Amino acid sequence: MKISHMKTSKSAVFLFELMIVIFVFTFAAAICVQIFASSFRQSEASRALTMSVVNAQTVAERFKADASPGQAPLWFDRNWNPVKSEADAYYTVMLVPQTADAAAGNAGAASGAAGAASIAGLKSAQVQVLQKGSSEPLYTLDVKRYVG
Repeated sequence: MKISHMKTSKSAVFLFELMIVIFVFTFAAAICVQIFASSFRQSEASRALTMSVVNAQTVAERFKADASPGQAPLWFDRNWNPVKSEADAYYTVMLVPQTADAAAGNAGAASGAAGAASIAGLKSAQVQVLQKGSSEPLYTLDVKRYVG
């Protein structure tokens, strides 16, 4: 009695193993691309926040130097290069003056009458950094200056 053995092709097994390896590398590459894209977005958000802080501090220092609430807004493109018009701007840094009522509200009720009396010589404003298409400010800085 003769038993016939089926002959398996070695090339078919090699191709199957090759397909599995290619699938694993493709899957790993897709994950790496997602990680790099995510890190790029986080880097851009961090850069925008850092530049917002720097430019808000610049506007705050100008306000403290002369306390004029009529400063023109600063406009920047996506790379934080200054632009001349609001139409070209992606980021806007603006000074929003606060009224005496708003400043008294910020002082809080705990300070009492003494706090309200000291606010008479205090000018306050808020520096806001706005991003085009966003409803909330990217960064906000409260600034006060005593004029007396």
